[in-house]
Amino acid sequence: MTGDRIVIDGGATTLVLGVADDGRLHQLGLGGPDAAAIDASFPTSLYPLAYPTHGEEVLREPALRATHGTGSTSVRLLVDGHSEQLHPHGRVHRIELVDRTAPLLVVLCWRTWPEHGVIEQWVEVTNTGDAPTVLHQAASAAPAVPGDDPWFTHWGGGWAQEWTETTEPLTPGVKSVASAGGVRPSLHRAPVVLYAGRGRATETSGSVLAATLLWGGDVRFDAEVALHRHTRLLAGFQHRGAERRLDPGEWFVTPAAALVWSDEGIGATSRALHRWARDHKVRDGHRPRSIVFNNWEAMFFDLDTDKVRAVVDGAAAVGAEVFLLDDGWFGDRHPRDDDQQGLGDWMVDAAKFPDGLGPVIDHTLAAGLRFGLWVEPEMVNPRSGLYEQHPDWVVAEPGRERREERNQLVLDVLQPEVRDFVLGVIDEAVALHPGISYLKWDANRDLFEVGSPALPADRQTHLAIDRVRATEEIMAEVARRHPEVDLMLCASGGGRSNLETLRWFHELWTSDDTDPIDRVRIQWGASHLLPASVLPAHVTRWGGKPIGFACAVALSGRFGFDLDPATLTDQERATATQATATAKQIRTVVQFGDLHRLVSPVGSSRAALAYVDPATGKDRR
Repeated sequence: MTGDRIVIDGGATTLVLGVADDGRLHQLGLGGPDAAAIDASFPTSLYPLAYPTHGEEVLREPALRATHGTGSTSVRLLVDGHSEQLHPHGRVHRIELVDRTAPLLVVLCWRTWPEHGVIEQWVEVTNTGDAPTVLHQAASAAPAVPGDDPWFTHWGGGWAQEWTETTEPLTPGVKSVASAGGVRPSLHRAPVVLYAGRGRATETSGSVLAATLLWGGDVRFDAEVALHRHTRLLAGFQHRGAERRLDPGEWFVTPAAALVWSDEGIGATSRALHRWARDHKVRDGHRPRSIVFNNWEAMFFDLDTDKVRAVVDGAAAVGAEVFLLDDGWFGDRHPRDDDQQGLGDWMVDAAKFPDGLGPVIDHTLAAGLRFGLWVEPEMVNPRSGLYEQHPDWVVAEPGRERREERNQLVLDVLQPEVRDFVLGVIDEAVALHPGISYLKWDANRDLFEVGSPALPADRQTHLAIDRVRATEEIMAEVARRHPEVDLMLCASGGGRSNLETLRWFHELWTSDDTDPIDRVRIQWGASHLLPASVLPAHVTRWGGKPIGFACAVALSGRFGFDLDPATLTDQERATATQATATAKQIRTVVQFGDLHRLVSPVGSSRAALAYVDPATGKDRR
């Protein structure tokens, strides 16, 4: 294959590779469609490696690092084969590489989506020897970014500060941004970055690469500027504390990264990701989302049948379409009167609802609304019947104290009986009443003492990956069993904001911060990855802003409410009702139109955006 030139054609995003005389794989170009016509005017070996490894480019950051059975720690790869085949929307390329001396097979894989200008990349690593190999690091993609004036944009911030933007020039060295905690990774670090190599890009001008990891666990992006301004982006799962032991014949497949290139600024990358997400990633991506009225900020844990009915009536009066009963409806010996107890005991609290939820649900349906319910199936309070029966069902390290967060622990879904329990929570919640057609699936803490009896002692670090994949299997099964139930993904707000988990969910809770001024910034940041159809934006009392202003901000996402209708003045109620009517009128173009961000709220007191109907060119500003 020496001298071969391989074009990964993703339409608006094109990657060009070449095989040097020594058999190594290099990246010849990355950019728009014109990149396919690149003239490699000097030897292929002088271009950057397509997938750098520890021990090969000794002065550069590696994408792959392993310790072989001999104790050797270097990986030096040669091309051993290339194949491609059609898939319904593009092509799949597979380039096989083998180590010069160690028994290691590495397959670089790309799936192209030319209609959307997206390239997916992932990596498969196989131990072909007769002794164990330890895989320390395996990035999903490692593109070299052209240009000598690199800028990097990333988002993070923690609870109620999600999607806080940082845009900065890069200097020689490595800038790393990564999430931690495992359960709510995007609460701390959004799984998307922008890398502009030819100067700072704007919404409408400049060359920029957008990269997102399709992964529900911790992510890591390394933006590298090496000697002579050679730049590269490494995108993958957070490998620290996630080493993999590969026995002879075992293999590991990384999560996929999605890459989008634009020579027309940042906005084009967002629109490409939105279209691709709606068409191919998000569950029921082209089905309009309903207007949801959540009771949480009206009632918190103070629930009973009559109080809930009153909020339902208020929700119906302003035109909502779904009523969501949030936390506090369950518990037996440990009733859920606050967040200190009850998680794990998923039976209706008879003190609050002596006749069960039936009367409330029937009342909701009679008012013309659908009914939804809050659950947190992966978590448990130590003060619960479940934990008293099964203290060994939680993620924990033997001999260490079990530190709580929000008075709870994380259930260990690597244990088969725990997986069955979590599935049962959803099944039994839906079975409470045939009128339940919406679930809010929450998760409110991270992992601390990371261990599982389901894993051998020498594979405890596998939990970081295996727990995410086990959770995904549960989510997939829930979606299969309950196709008629809409699912909202929540994790202390926006802690699971990624495209992979949205395969099984219709939307995700953007942030617990619903102050409309803060939400302008949060929703602006989230829009760099996520379409408006999956971003609930609720009108609340947070921040004490006028209801009219809160409605205006919420209309730019999936519109809804989270407030006490009894506190609305006549004027506020009229404003809310009119906003609901407007939301129904414009939801098609907002949820499925092309987003153009016009004035950024980052470093500014103003913001403006427009949604454009791609069929007519008409916009809603």
